[in-house]
Amino acid sequence: MSSESQSAAQTDQAAGAFDLAALVHGDDRADLSGQADHDALKRAQQKSAQQATDGQGRPTRSSTGDLLDYAKKVPVRPATSVIILRQAPDLQVFVQHRVKTMDFAAGVVVFPGGRVDLQDVEKAAGLPVDPADLDRHLTAWSQTDAVRNGLAGSVADPGAEPAEATPAEAAQGVRTLLACAIREVEEETGQRLGTGIMHPWANLVTPPGRSKRFDTYFFVTAGEGLADLAHQTTEATNSEWLSVDDLLTGEVEGRYRLMRPTLALLTELQTLGTVDAVLEQATNGARTIESIRPQVPGIH
Repeated sequence: MSSESQSAAQTDQAAGAFDLAALVHGDDRADLSGQADHDALKRAQQKSAQQATDGQGRPTRSSTGDLLDYAKKVPVRPATSVIILRQAPDLQVFVQHRVKTMDFAAGVVVFPGGRVDLQDVEKAAGLPVDPADLDRHLTAWSQTDAVRNGLAGSVADPGAEPAEATPAEAAQGVRTLLACAIREVEEETGQRLGTGIMHPWANLVTPPGRSKRFDTYFFVTAGEGLADLAHQTTEATNSEWLSVDDLLTGEVEGRYRLMRPTLALLTELQTLGTVDAVLEQATNGARTIESIRPQVPGIH
C-alpha cells in the first residue's frame, strides 16, 4: 500500500469513516482477487493438452467458460481467525509465517485460525458463554451468514443451499465460531482463550476463482495477561509478535507477504493505534460488521 493510501485511510478513520470494504476491494497488490488462479488454470490448459484435469480436479484443457464454471463450484467453508494484540510499546499482533508449500495462502503472514470443523459444531452447545456476551456476538454478527443461516448445515455440507436460521440456530452459529476460534488458538499457540475476551471484528469471504474459499470471521483479543504464546503448528515455519507498523512497511519493502484481507485489517489497526482503541471500538456497540465479498468479473 502506498504512503498516500495509508495517509488517506488514516484521515478517513480520524473522521470516523474507515471503510474496510473499500480497502479490501481497492488494493490489488496483495492478491486475493482470484485472477491468479484463473490465469494459472489457463496456463495449465496450454501446458497439459493430454490431461483433462490437474491434480486438484481443476480443468486444464477447456474453454474459459469451463474454467469459470469450475470456479463457481468451489464451496465456501466457514473459518475463524483471531487477531491477538499487545502494546509493547507500539501496537503488536501475534502472527504466523505460513509454509511456502501450502496449497492455500502459501508463504504469507497470517493470524492464528482455521476452518470450522464438525467437532466445533458438536462442542458449541456445551461451551460456557455468558448470556450478555452471546447477545453481543449475535448483534455484532447479525449481518453475516453465521447468524442469518447458522453454521451446522454449511459445515456438514458446504454446497448446501442456505436457509434462514431460527434463533436457536443463530445462537449455535455464534457458539460454533467461538468454539472454533478457541480450539484453533489453543492448537496453534498452546493458550486457551475465554469467550469473554474475544470480540467480533470483521467478516471476509474469499472471492470466486480460488481453489479454496473461506467465509472467515475475525475476532480481536488482548494478549496481555496471557502466558507466552508458543509456536506449535506445522502449517507455519514460525510464529512471533510483530508491530503493525513493521508488517505494513515490510509488505511494501517485500520482506513480508500479506493477503488483501490481512493488509486491510492491519491498516485499520494502524489507524486506531493502540490496544485500548481497538477494544473500545470492538465493544462499544458502534461497529458494524458486514460480510465483505470481493468479486471477480465474470464470476458471481
